[in-house]
Amino acid sequence: MKKLWKTGIVTALAALLAVPGAVYAQSGKDQILTLAPLYEVRVLAGTGELNYRDGDAAKSAFRGPAALAFAKGELLIADTGNQRIRSFAGGKVATRAGSDLGEDGHGMLIGALNDGAGMAAFFQSPGGLRVQADGTVIVADTDNHAIRSIAPGGKVTTIAGNGLIGLADGKGSKAEFYSPLDVAVASDGVIYVADTLNHAIRKIADGKVSTLNAVSRRPVEYFPGIADMAGDYADGPIASAKFNEPSALALDAKGNLYVSDTGNHRIRYIDFDKGVVTTVAGSSKVVYGANQMYAEGGFADGAAAVAQFRAPRGLAVAPDGGLLIADSLNHAIRYLKDGQVTTIAGTPEESGRLNGVAGHASLNRPTGVALLGDGSFAISDLGNNLVRIVAPYKPPAGLKAAKTIQLLHNQELIQTDAAPVIRQGTTFVPLRVISEKLGYEVKYAQRQATVSKNGVVYTLKQDSALITKLAAGKTETIRLNSPVFASGNRLFLPVRFFAEEAGLDVQWLKELNSVLLRDVIFK
Repeated sequence: MKKLWKTGIVTALAALLAVPGAVYAQSGKDQILTLAPLYEVRVLAGTGELNYRDGDAAKSAFRGPAALAFAKGELLIADTGNQRIRSFAGGKVATRAGSDLGEDGHGMLIGALNDGAGMAAFFQSPGGLRVQADGTVIVADTDNHAIRSIAPGGKVTTIAGNGLIGLADGKGSKAEFYSPLDVAVASDGVIYVADTLNHAIRKIADGKVSTLNAVSRRPVEYFPGIADMAGDYADGPIASAKFNEPSALALDAKGNLYVSDTGNHRIRYIDFDKGVVTTVAGSSKVVYGANQMYAEGGFADGAAAVAQFRAPRGLAVAPDGGLLIADSLNHAIRYLKDGQVTTIAGTPEESGRLNGVAGHASLNRPTGVALLGDGSFAISDLGNNLVRIVAPYKPPAGLKAAKTIQLLHNQELIQTDAAPVIRQGTTFVPLRVISEKLGYEVKYAQRQATVSKNGVVYTLKQDSALITKLAAGKTETIRLNSPVFASGNRLFLPVRFFAEEAGLDVQWLKELNSVLLRDVIFK
């Protein structure tokens, strides 16, 4: 039976743009939420083709990058379909460990289970990974049903599991897993495992594997006469709690564990001090239909208790304590903070591969997310075979705040001999400056102006808050919040009017005393 996490790999082609640096100084506890309106999505590595290629990030290729981890300036990538652990640093993609046994009949690379150094090691659909303080990388080797480690020198070792499907506690090869998808590593070296198809959270301490929660016993008949035990749902004491295909983990500052409960489309929380599991995002009421493997998913921002997800995957805890969530089948990055869920990037429920302002850019089944330490974060965009970056807007080099308001269009400072002004809380700009910059034709006649582009004509009059719009033979009247006015033989109008008519994103940059206009989709 097809499982939620077994999403296929789709070949896609995405335009490559330069990676922006950190935005001008930002501060405050709610950094993610503060930066959210300024976030932009670009490609960090990959061409989008289904392939394996190291080298320049813009020419590199992946086969379904599924998970990420960032440490000491290096971004590690679990390149699931290529059976390798890759890395990105200094604009280059390299292979850290793993090899393959050639292609199968479907053109996919064949993995294996073998310890060894670098290319002598083999993985089978490697998934989530974390970096320990000493640089050791812990890997959930999904289809080998094992937990592996990569030493700083490159040697790969199997920590637990033996390549066989099962649910058994014990040390080393005596332990058994069933398609573990992620790991989390505590400061004391304890490893937690999202043992996905066992619907369990496992713990590895001093080399011994133990199971923390109750095993699901909910029977589901997939087809007449073909049945299996599916995942389940229950909050409460850890030992009696139940999950449905948990796929991702993240430890918070208290050492407690967030869990992407993928089959239940919820975010759960394991509080080790209190000894309980709770639902922190998504309704705490789960109802399964007859012979349904999964709960109902959906999309909704707002209060955490009523927020909805669709197959949430990768997690990352931000410095402010908020939680980034790769909401895979909603094709979006969500953010849980102070009991509220917000969409940070992507166009929910619509897949795509467009770069642009975060709320307009599109993703295709994002499955991993990693904070990069400068207000930006990386996404494993599995369905697009890309690694994407979500970073704050970067102003033109050397730009500083001026006494008069500055006008920016993307990365360009618009030069004008009549600076924008603020009246009654509204920012006004010279009509000709903003209109011609956006490609409109402007004509003046007796205290009024006509502005046209692509067959659409706007007529506006001095000291009037009404604008007439003629498009496709139909006329409509638009009322502004503040009237057009004249100063120094120039007409001024609210900056948002033509910017939004032209489909631009408008932001106010307080630190730079500037109005920012951005194309919502990047070429």
